[in-house]
Amino acid sequence: MSSKVQEEISEAEALIAELFRNMGYRVRRRVFAFGIEVDMIVEKDELKSPVEVKIRHKSHFGLQDIQDIYARFMPLVQVGGYVAPIICVFGRVSGAAKEFAKAQPGFRIWDIYELRERARPYHDVYQKFGGASGDKPLPKASKQAIEQAQLLIGRLVNHESDAGLTPQEYESLCQETAAFLFDPHLYGFERQTETSDGGNRYDFICRIKPGDPFWDGVRADFRTRAILFECKNYAEPITADQIYSTERYLFSRSLRTVCVLVSRRGPDDSAKRAAQGAMRESGKLILLVSNADLVRMLKLKEQGENPTLILDEMIWDFIIKLPR
Repeated sequence: MSSKVQEEISEAEALIAELFRNMGYRVRRRVFAFGIEVDMIVEKDELKSPVEVKIRHKSHFGLQDIQDIYARFMPLVQVGGYVAPIICVFGRVSGAAKEFAKAQPGFRIWDIYELRERARPYHDVYQKFGGASGDKPLPKASKQAIEQAQLLIGRLVNHESDAGLTPQEYESLCQETAAFLFDPHLYGFERQTETSDGGNRYDFICRIKPGDPFWDGVRADFRTRAILFECKNYAEPITADQIYSTERYLFSRSLRTVCVLVSRRGPDDSAKRAAQGAMRESGKLILLVSNADLVRMLKLKEQGENPTLILDEMIWDFIIKLPR
């Protein structure tokens, strides 16, 4: 970290500390609590809150950022006697990050605009916030991308409610959605590829382009060069039988070990157990994705967030729940 960056961080933390003192808090900076380094602890009415200070110039503070801090602060809240963690961001906060914060009881996030409003009663502090970071325009999803996301969301929601698509039409919708969500890091989508023995056909497959942290991690962790997609246009949740048939298309020696299995209603419990068995016994990852999951990813993309955040959560949840 350069001396200039360190100086900027130090000034930001000093300004936040000054704001809290004006608000009547007692402030301790650079505190170690339960082995966790915290930018500051603020205390008022015998209640102590951990505070993290972040600076964002060219990008917004996103969902992954807040999830990382939330996971780090949870031990302080659960066993440390601390309450209401606060993240102070010199910059802008994405809509998804704000929604995440709202869903966590007592978890607060203040962007540059919130910080200025809280500083308004204190003239000297407010003047300092006038020149703080966060006014520069940030990159957002383009109008065309937003319109495309909304169109795909509408088609998926309509299909979930009335099932008006044929299996082939559903495959086309899933491929169009996957290409939109994961371009350019997944590429070379090919439909209805037939295996060399002529007996099996999967819906579509694509390659992984190096350079994205999530997909690079998938490629390394599961030793795969491609992602296979299967689409099940069933009115009811898929069962273990669909997992067994899909598993036949995955081979560790051919570096094809990961499948995204998309279905209208998602999996039943037997399908989840079968997917766990494929991972435990053969190292094959079958991600069970529903129409609703695709809609969640599209909404993230619409907000300028990375939709792989949801896949990352799904993989982690899948791995930690694997039975022995």
